Amino acid sequence: MYSKIVISLFLLFSLIGCSNRVIHLVDDNGKEVGECTAGYYLHFYGLEDSIDYMLYQCAKGFIDKGYKVSGVLPLDRDYTLPKPPEGESWNKKLAMSHFKNGKITERKLGYVLAAIEYEYYLKIVDAEKRFAKGNIDETAFNKITQEAEFVWRGE
Repeated sequence: MYSKIVISLFLLFSLIGCSNRVIHLVDDNGKEVGECTAGYYLHFYGLEDSIDYMLYQCAKGFIDKGYKVSGVLPLDRDYTLPKPPEGESWNKKLAMSHFKNGKITERKLGYVLAAIEYEYYLKIVDAEKRFAKGNIDETAFNKITQEAEFVWRGE
């Protein structure tokens, strides 16, 4: 339960944002049981939608357990990601291309950008942990981070 919050907070605080938002998760008595924070820096398209997507991802486990959101988070939205073209995975370049060609909306672009950036972050954190424990050497660490960057950017 808390691991989602810690991961989300660490990711989102590392991206000191041009825009950020906090929501609190409360029980039926109004007692705070958790908090989610999301923010981005230099995120030009779908900024608020990316923030909504990350806050929702952080909060959905709490919501499923019956807790309520205190703060701004549209819960009536469909936060599912659009399907990428057959045989491809979303990356920044592909998502921007689909947005500019009118194949996905700015809202869905925001969701996709948040999701791929989060996956990138998880790969980097995992590689850092494995490197710190001595499970991989510096060459393997650099290869993992370069591959993660390539997948994220699509370049």
